[in-house]
Amino acid sequence: MKVCAVTTWPPHRDGVALYSAELYTRIAKLVDVEVVANIPKQQQLSKSCEEKDGTVMRCWKRGPWYPTRIFRSVLKTNCDVVHLQHGWLLYGGFVSALLFPVLLCFLRLSRKPCVVTMHTVIRKDAHIFANSVVNFLARMAVLFVSRCIVHFSDKVIVHNRLMKKILQTEYGAKKEKMAVIPHGAKKASKKPALSQKGEKIRILSLGFLRKDKGIESLIEAFEKFLEKCPDAKLLIVGGSHAHDKTGYPEGFKEFLAPKLQKQVFFFGFVDEASLEQLIWRSDIIVLQSTEQYYVEASGALAAVADYGKPVVCSRVPKFQSELKNGEHYIVVAPSDSTELAQALVLLMENKELRNRLGKNLKEKFRGRHWSTVTEEHVALYCRVLEPLKSERE
Repeated sequence: MKVCAVTTWPPHRDGVALYSAELYTRIAKLVDVEVVANIPKQQQLSKSCEEKDGTVMRCWKRGPWYPTRIFRSVLKTNCDVVHLQHGWLLYGGFVSALLFPVLLCFLRLSRKPCVVTMHTVIRKDAHIFANSVVNFLARMAVLFVSRCIVHFSDKVIVHNRLMKKILQTEYGAKKEKMAVIPHGAKKASKKPALSQKGEKIRILSLGFLRKDKGIESLIEAFEKFLEKCPDAKLLIVGGSHAHDKTGYPEGFKEFLAPKLQKQVFFFGFVDEASLEQLIWRSDIIVLQSTEQYYVEASGALAAVADYGKPVVCSRVPKFQSELKNGEHYIVVAPSDSTELAQALVLLMENKELRNRLGKNLKEKFRGRHWSTVTEEHVALYCRVLEPLKSERE
C-alpha cells in the first residue's frame, strides 16, 4: 500500500504541520508514504516546481494555485490512497479556502480513494466577523466547503465525537463516512531527578501565541496570583503561528508591568528535550483559548497529558469535548483573569487535588498515544481500499 499525504510540513510552523510530521513519520514505518508538502516562504520554486527530500515532495505554495499543483504531484506518486489534512487557512486565505473542493473534485476524477482529516469544525451559527454581512458570507462559505468535504471524501477523520456530531447534524455528513481518531498524545519522557528544596511554584503555558489565546488575561491572573504566592514564576513557551502576522508575541513583553518582568519568562519555541524539562519542572499547566465556535482538538493538551500535571483550561469546545471539569481539569471562563487566578490558588493550596487531576488526565489519554493513532490510520486506509480490491477480483 502506498499513501500520498497532502499537508503543510516543517519548517513551516503551524499545528497541522507539526501534527503531520509526528503522524506520517510513524505511518511510514508500516506502509509506503510520500508527502506532498508546501514550500516554505524562505525557499523559491525550482524550475520543475518540485524539490524532493526523501519521502517529502515540496511542490506547492499557499495561494489560489495550490489545487492544480497538488493534483499533478499526487498523480506522479502513483499512490493507492490520498490523505489530505484540512485546516481553514492551511492552503492560503479566504479565496484559497474556497478552492479546497476543487482539489477534491480533481482527485475524485482520478478515481483515487480520498481521506480528509478536518482539524477544525466551525459551527453553523459562528460569529466569525463583527460585521453581520461579512459574517453571513463567511458562514455561507464555511457551509459550502464543509458540505463539499463530507460529500466528495471517501472518509472524513475528526478528532472527537463532538466534531463528528456537528458534521452530521449541521452539515449532513453520513455516519458511515465519519471516523473518529483522536489527536496523538505524546508519551512522557523519563522523569528526571528534581530537587524540591526551595523550589518556587512554576506555572507553564504553551502553544502558539495568537490573539485568541488570551495571554493578556493569563498575565493579569498571574499578577493576582502573586498576592498569594509572591515567588511564583510564569513560563510561556511558544511563538508566532505561521499564518499570523509577525510582531504580536513581542507585544506581550511590553504588556508586562516592571514588577513582573523578573517573574514572567518568554521562551519562544524550544526543542523537544527542553520542553520535556519545562513540563516536568512545572506545577500547574494553563491552556488558554477564546474560540467558542471552533470545535477541534488541542495539540498542546495532547503534548502534556501523559506527564500527570494538573491543567487549567478555558471553557471552550476544544477542551470541553474531551474533559470533565473537576475530574480531568479545572475549567475557567475565557479571558477571566479573576477566575483563573482563583483556580491557580485552589490548585496551589490543594496538593491532593493536583495529584488527582494529573492522574485522571493521564489515564484519560492512555489509549491515545501516537503508536495507537498510527495503527488506526493504517487500518482506515485498508478499509477504504477494500471496495477497490473487490472490484479487481
